[in-house]
Amino acid sequence: MNEANDLVRLTYVSRHDLACDSDGFHPVFTAVEETAVLRNGRLGVTGFLICARRWFAQVIEGPAQAIDELYAAIAADPRHHTLQLLEHAAADRRLFPDWHMAIGHASQAAGMVFATFDFSEIEVPQDRLPRDVHDLATDLAALKRLTD
Repeated sequence: MNEANDLVRLTYVSRHDLACDSDGFHPVFTAVEETAVLRNGRLGVTGFLICARRWFAQVIEGPAQAIDELYAAIAADPRHHTLQLLEHAAADRRLFPDWHMAIGHASQAAGMVFATFDFSEIEVPQDRLPRDVHDLATDLAALKRLTD
């Protein structure tokens, strides 16, 4: 595989019904991250999952076949409701090359990041561009690097 010719980026948003604690966290977020890191490492996939209080948004990058298989699994996952595909396109570079998967959740510290990009932690984003989600994920990733 020549990554430059086969790199795909997929971005989606979905609603979830998980009951987050006062810091915007649910234990399933850690389980998802741990499982995804192992699986995505084998598949050559990188990405970032935003876990807001009532919605998910994710950017995944990798070989086209692996991305298609992952998205099919996401679409079948009962934790996701009203799945909205924002982007499925060739990419010239990875936005998250260092992480097979990392998660940013709607913590108190992340609240300013959500507000900066005019994202609600509760209301599912509507009519947002993939770039909006990429920007939010990139800044949440930077915050994660500072706090981990």
